[in-house]
Amino acid sequence: MFDRDREESIESLSDMYSKKQMKKAITQGYSDVSLAVMTHFKKEYSEKIINSLFSAQTINKICGAYAEGKIDNNDLFMSVTFSSSRNEPYVDDFINSIDEGVYHSTAARIFAAVNYEDCTYSEALDYVKSGAFYPTDYGSLSVTNETAEQLDKMGVPLRVCEGFNYCYDLYDLQEALDINAAIFVKDKDLAVKVNELMKLPDWEDFRNEVVINAGESIVNLSGERLESWHDDFVAEKNSVLLHEKMKAEHEAFLDGLRSGTVDNAINSAYEITTKSDIMLFSEYNVPQLTDEQYKALMASPDALHDIYEEWRNGDYFGFSEIETAMRSTADKIQISVDRDKEEKISEGMENNIPEHKQEQTVKPKHRSR
Repeated sequence: MFDRDREESIESLSDMYSKKQMKKAITQGYSDVSLAVMTHFKKEYSEKIINSLFSAQTINKICGAYAEGKIDNNDLFMSVTFSSSRNEPYVDDFINSIDEGVYHSTAARIFAAVNYEDCTYSEALDYVKSGAFYPTDYGSLSVTNETAEQLDKMGVPLRVCEGFNYCYDLYDLQEALDINAAIFVKDKDLAVKVNELMKLPDWEDFRNEVVINAGESIVNLSGERLESWHDDFVAEKNSVLLHEKMKAEHEAFLDGLRSGTVDNAINSAYEITTKSDIMLFSEYNVPQLTDEQYKALMASPDALHDIYEEWRNGDYFGFSEIETAMRSTADKIQISVDRDKEEKISEGMENNIPEHKQEQTVKPKHRSR
């Protein structure tokens, strides 16, 4: 369809293009395929291609993608209509992303959006892949409805756009959603982080705490700041759970001493003091442990005693180093857990080997001389 002779294409285009347009078509380096694509459409649509702000080289790439069936009519005209020096550098990224599995119409809308969004094509694509945004028909990235609802509940300022030019500050989210208006947020990374966190079971509690603590400064909240707050929120929640667990372990330890002899209690003086210090530290501090380290300590039958043993056998000194001992204890517990898992997997694989195979692994081969 698009392998027609160049002279035939030029002759066909001369019937609908102005002299200025024809001069551009003939002299600017448009490929035979591009000229053939131009002849494929009626005058009003064909002119969108020749009048595009893209260079002939970029048009050749886009028309080539159209001729190969990578993009359709809508994608083609979306691309040439929203053309400028801002998105032209990303034409290869646009076409390559389709080869890599991005739906063609989504790719075309993202390519158009780069004209007006302060980001590269790859960054815009990542925003869409995050689930927090979708590309509109008007060269922009809109926050998805679900994410917009959470941002609105937090009190984050949002903007609404109906069509291309009619934009205003959001005052009624549901009304904006009912008319399928595009929703915009100042910090896109904030929307991405909200979209990620709102899937967690503790989201509502955390969101409410953010609203209370941020107050009017919510207008300046960034995605990086929200992530930091959530890390602190999770750490504090984990520290409370760990403290409650160790408190029960500490009571059990003291009950054991009470039921024992006086000599045993005297001999345990160092252990009593150290464990009391650990409990005091965990009560008034939030140990900066990773989520995995907290999980390791929570999984221990007696985390308090494990931390005490690490302290007793390690090179620690001073109240402030209790956190270091807790971190080291958690890492050792996790290493032990991982080792046990590997051993069980290894044993399971051995048990699944057929009997005749097991025999072969034990008996040496007899080689003839």
